[in-house]
Amino acid sequence: MEVDPSQALEAQRKAHPELGEQLDKMQKYMTAKLYHQLTQTLLEYLVSPPFTSPAAADELKGFFDSFIKGFDSKFDKVRWVQILSIIAKPQTPAVALELIAPFEEAMSGSRDAKFLWLTLKGEKLTLSGDTDAAKELLDNLGAEIEAAYEVQALLQSHFHKTKALLWKTLSRPQEFYKSSILYLAFTPLEAIPVEERPRMAFETVVSALVAEEEFNFGELTQQEIIPSLEGSSFAWIRELLQAFSEGKFDLFDSALAKNKAQMDATPELKSAGDTLRRKMCALSLMELAFRKPKKQRRLNFAEIAQHCRVGASEVEHLVMKSMCADLIRGQIDEVNQLVTVTWVKPRILDPVRIDLMRERMDAWASQTGLLLEHLEQVTPELLVS
Repeated sequence: MEVDPSQALEAQRKAHPELGEQLDKMQKYMTAKLYHQLTQTLLEYLVSPPFTSPAAADELKGFFDSFIKGFDSKFDKVRWVQILSIIAKPQTPAVALELIAPFEEAMSGSRDAKFLWLTLKGEKLTLSGDTDAAKELLDNLGAEIEAAYEVQALLQSHFHKTKALLWKTLSRPQEFYKSSILYLAFTPLEAIPVEERPRMAFETVVSALVAEEEFNFGELTQQEIIPSLEGSSFAWIRELLQAFSEGKFDLFDSALAKNKAQMDATPELKSAGDTLRRKMCALSLMELAFRKPKKQRRLNFAEIAQHCRVGASEVEHLVMKSMCADLIRGQIDEVNQLVTVTWVKPRILDPVRIDLMRERMDAWASQTGLLLEHLEQVTPELLVS
């Protein structure tokens, strides 16, 4: 027995009189068969405050069955999957998978809708605990997206967010960080709910800190989401991020001492004490080499040991590990206990490093001017026009 969609709207009107204006629009667009406008109004309606809590799960599903479902062939397919995603969000993973399953074949006719539907399925599989199936699905989907032409930013955003969820569930911080950065690259800040931003920023920073192979903290500090930490219970993590970004042990020690309680309350950080110190040593070595003029990057073991807070016997191991991670390049002279650095991994230039580069440019310009004066004095006949 079919349900009259007008009755479904009337039931919503009684339940949520404050949303009467949007319901009037839906009635109007439905009657006029203006399905594009109906879709847009429906999407706005479904993210209204009454439907954002888990308690709205049954109501959303009932509204879907009595009203929305009848338009599955009328709506744009990508928009349809967006609606499915909203309806499925507060449901249990099992109910959500059952809800979206009947639309797999219909979505296969549109590349973008298919990508979005598969991403949604991957999310629900992950939440259900079936991470093997989720990983296989998302790996295959990732290859398809990579090979596809002009995939919408919306689809990329949803895909990388779901991949980040999978890596978080599997406790793989390196991959979680990479997927999170890609998600942020494809997602405007205003598209991320304000209340979700601080925790998302915090989890991204923590994953970067504990990931063994991640040293590019300058890129992280430039992310638009990082300022959302201010004023939240996660604000303290910025001090640790700053220490790693600048490669300064004084900042690192200060952050550890000041925020010990918060770090102990964060399992990922508490269990990664050795990793944090090893990475800090490597970043400190990078900073030491960067601050040396290019022709003076001959570092003795004693200087490295003091600056990087390691024992004299650990210096060679630190330098070799840094070279293996492609943070620096150069040669080690074990006999004279010297390290000649020929290259330092490029980093984001903050105001301090920009000032340092400006000083070097000024020094170079001054030396060039002196050289020109010398040439004018010793070879005047060659310089007279």
